[in-house]
Amino acid sequence: MPTPTFSETRQPGEGYPFTYRKGPSQQGGPLVCTHYYTFRTRKNRRYVVEAEQYNHHVYVLKFYPLAFKNSPNRFKLLVDDGDAFRILSTCLRVFADICRRDPLASAGFIGEALIGESKVTTKRFRVYFQSVATFIDSIDFTHHALPAISAYFLENNANKEPDLMNSVEQMFRELYIVPETMDADKPSPLSSGNGG
Repeated sequence: MPTPTFSETRQPGEGYPFTYRKGPSQQGGPLVCTHYYTFRTRKNRRYVVEAEQYNHHVYVLKFYPLAFKNSPNRFKLLVDDGDAFRILSTCLRVFADICRRDPLASAGFIGEALIGESKVTTKRFRVYFQSVATFIDSIDFTHHALPAISAYFLENNANKEPDLMNSVEQMFRELYIVPETMDADKPSPLSSGNGG
């Protein structure tokens, strides 16, 4: 079976060299373990990519500058170094490395809202959506955009897990999404035409 690859016609930028370290295994929950990738940018800023591995070969990729490691808002903050394309290219190459290690790997991305931004179709979601849709081949992956929760799921077509998309969407909702965001997407029972 071939390893999932980038699009034949579009390749992400060069990215930065990264190092890999596997974290300890987890017991008793959906999280299997976290894989850590680190790299330095041209401005010598160190970044961490956390690839949380869940059941069914699903990985959720998250990244942040190491300087924000202890901040509860580390995924909400931006650094204006003018290096976003190369950082995102590095994250795409991290996913390619994950696919080499696990040929059934699927990936999820959450476009965390900036402080004060709506959680629906966030700025990060729009950038991730454009990057992934442009560079990841739809032959090997089925692309699922979930703009209502600013999530994107890249389903590996080689992974024959039944009903994987629904399982992942439920996982996103339970683990990553603030419940109020989900409730805002549901129609009101009074406006559903059921007479209630």
